Amino acid sequence: MRTAAAIVLAPWLVLALALALALTRERAASASEARRAVIDANAALSREPALREAARAALETATAANDDPEAVAEAYFLLGQIDEGDEAFARAAGDDRATMAAAPDSTWAWKASERLAWLTARSEGDFAPLARLERVRRDPAVAGDPSAIEALEREANSFPAGMVRVEARMLVVEAWLGRLRRPDAAIVELRKVTGDPATDPLTARFAEHAIVETLIAEGHLDEASAEARANAGQLDPRYVAWTRRLVRRRTLRNAAVAEIAVFAAFAASALVRARRRKRVGDAARALGGFTPVALAFGAYVAGVGGFLASQYESGNVAPFLLLGMGAPPFVLLARAWAAVGSTRAPARLGRALLCGASVIAAAFVLLYAVNPAYLEGFGL
Repeated sequence: MRTAAAIVLAPWLVLALALALALTRERAASASEARRAVIDANAALSREPALREAARAALETATAANDDPEAVAEAYFLLGQIDEGDEAFARAAGDDRATMAAAPDSTWAWKASERLAWLTARSEGDFAPLARLERVRRDPAVAGDPSAIEALEREANSFPAGMVRVEARMLVVEAWLGRLRRPDAAIVELRKVTGDPATDPLTARFAEHAIVETLIAEGHLDEASAEARANAGQLDPRYVAWTRRLVRRRTLRNAAVAEIAVFAAFAASALVRARRRKRVGDAARALGGFTPVALAFGAYVAGVGGFLASQYESGNVAPFLLLGMGAPPFVLLARAWAAVGSTRAPARLGRALLCGASVIAAAFVLLYAVNPAYLEGFGL
């Protein structure tokens, strides 16, 4: 009985399934004209080079069909991309609005709203300044051409107030601070950015930081510190304090060099006087017995200090090696000076203090030369 029922019902089930498939295909065919056009457009855009005009024609077919909101929204969004690439920014903004109207809840509408916000924020001058900026920004050869950057710099001065003028000046700054290497010109543009009412707070802080960093890189520490103090409200307080520390560090470096020069002058003067008094032999004998000790001290500083530094991942053995090589000459010169100098207590105390200060000064100068960041651990 069941077998017979199954035999009778089977053809009806097959017929019902065939009818359902036919209806589905008919509905899909009637609703997929826009989708097929979008697929054709994407295929044209994926070619190398992209077939932009063929893609535009297909997308316009999709929007004219207007039979699939999701596909129509995608078509308008892709038209916006093409128009933006053609620097037709006003038309691209219209495409974005059409995308949002076609399918307000779609992903395409969300993407279009973001692009529309970007375009609207840069619509000053009917998009003419944006078109000028994009011609430079999109072409690496133009962006690296000094004459093109100079032309954009001049034109930016005549742009209406707005985000495009700020971005144009920042593009000029990027070129001057990059491989074109015109730091003075970059600082001029950065000051225009910080003084522009249209500059957003984040860009203003970035520009102010760039001014200070450029001044430091050019060796203008006093000017950099003054700039940081004058604009402390736009900079991190620790950064402002760091710029003051740079000036103090340079002052100490100069003082250390002067101290070493004084030590060398006094020691040389003492040895010259000893030669006149024919006491050079005293210095030679003193050095003969003391040289191994001085060299051993230098080797100890270089070896032990360098070994300990090498045990740390961020350690650097260079300062210890340099100090190990730089300390023995000071020690030996001090010993020779002591052998021919005055034996009175005040003179001996003065020599000891000056010699000790010279070793410290030499260490400071070496650390400053290798990596000034090492001095931060001493609060300098």
